[in-house]
Amino acid sequence: MKQIWSKIEAELATKAKPILESMNPPADEAEIEGLEEHIGQELPPDFRDFLLIHNGQEQESNPGFFDMFSLLPLEQIQESWDELEEIRDDVGEDASCPADWLPIAEDGSDMICVELETGAVSKYVADDDQNEDVADSFESWLADMLAALKNNEFAFDPESGFGIEPKSSDADEVGDEDEGGLGDDGGDGVIDSDDDDEDESAATFKFTAKTIEIFEDDEKVGSAALSDIVRVRVSSYAGEPLVSLNLPDGSEPEEIELSTNIANSADLFKFLGRLKGWDEDAFKEALNNADEEGETVVWG
Repeated sequence: MKQIWSKIEAELATKAKPILESMNPPADEAEIEGLEEHIGQELPPDFRDFLLIHNGQEQESNPGFFDMFSLLPLEQIQESWDELEEIRDDVGEDASCPADWLPIAEDGSDMICVELETGAVSKYVADDDQNEDVADSFESWLADMLAALKNNEFAFDPESGFGIEPKSSDADEVGDEDEGGLGDDGGDGVIDSDDDDEDESAATFKFTAKTIEIFEDDEKVGSAALSDIVRVRVSSYAGEPLVSLNLPDGSEPEEIELSTNIANSADLFKFLGRLKGWDEDAFKEALNNADEEGETVVWG
């Protein structure tokens, strides 16, 4: 473990230093044994060794770790374990995940888990029974990260909270489909607040793992947390699909309207995909039929 982590450290030091700076100090043996006693099983050796190097990441404004996930410290691992146990008690293993899956990383809704019996790494997909195999072991997962770093086949934005995002040929191609001008040209999304007033400033939006940040003339004027969204609606404006996010009464703002023609629409779709129970197919259908159906509530 020390060998592969030292190689990752060397890559991160020059390519994604904020990730290194977000790593917590080592856990001690007593803390690890406390978790093992709580869950009633020993941790896979490679993950246990990693905890003796870093006890996850800081959780406040961290830049993410790998593939849109952030590593959890022991305290939150235990909390997430208890949360998954409650979910299994409510809906059963078939609709959640096996009882020996230990959550070690999260992206706001889904979780990366190590399987205590085999040491394999899998993804628990919230509100979906289609969990995913990720790697044969925690060390193999780190090896995938190292390969992306060494080959420069990744994207990294420290403000996004997504960590090292590996590039692949089958990456998100929602923006290439005919869905009312969807696309991803990079940068911040821009939507004019009044097309008829040249003096009116344009609002821009930046999407992180858990928030939308709102800017006017490059000055941040507000933000909204993913957890505060209460409803998502799709309608049409000037012949283009319009996505409206409703926030709780009394919020500032109470509604955010986004054209799907913004430059970073792919980031918007990733952001919305983190909502619990999000139905991507229903969202796509509403976008395609926005002109015909008026307004459609797609979530909440």
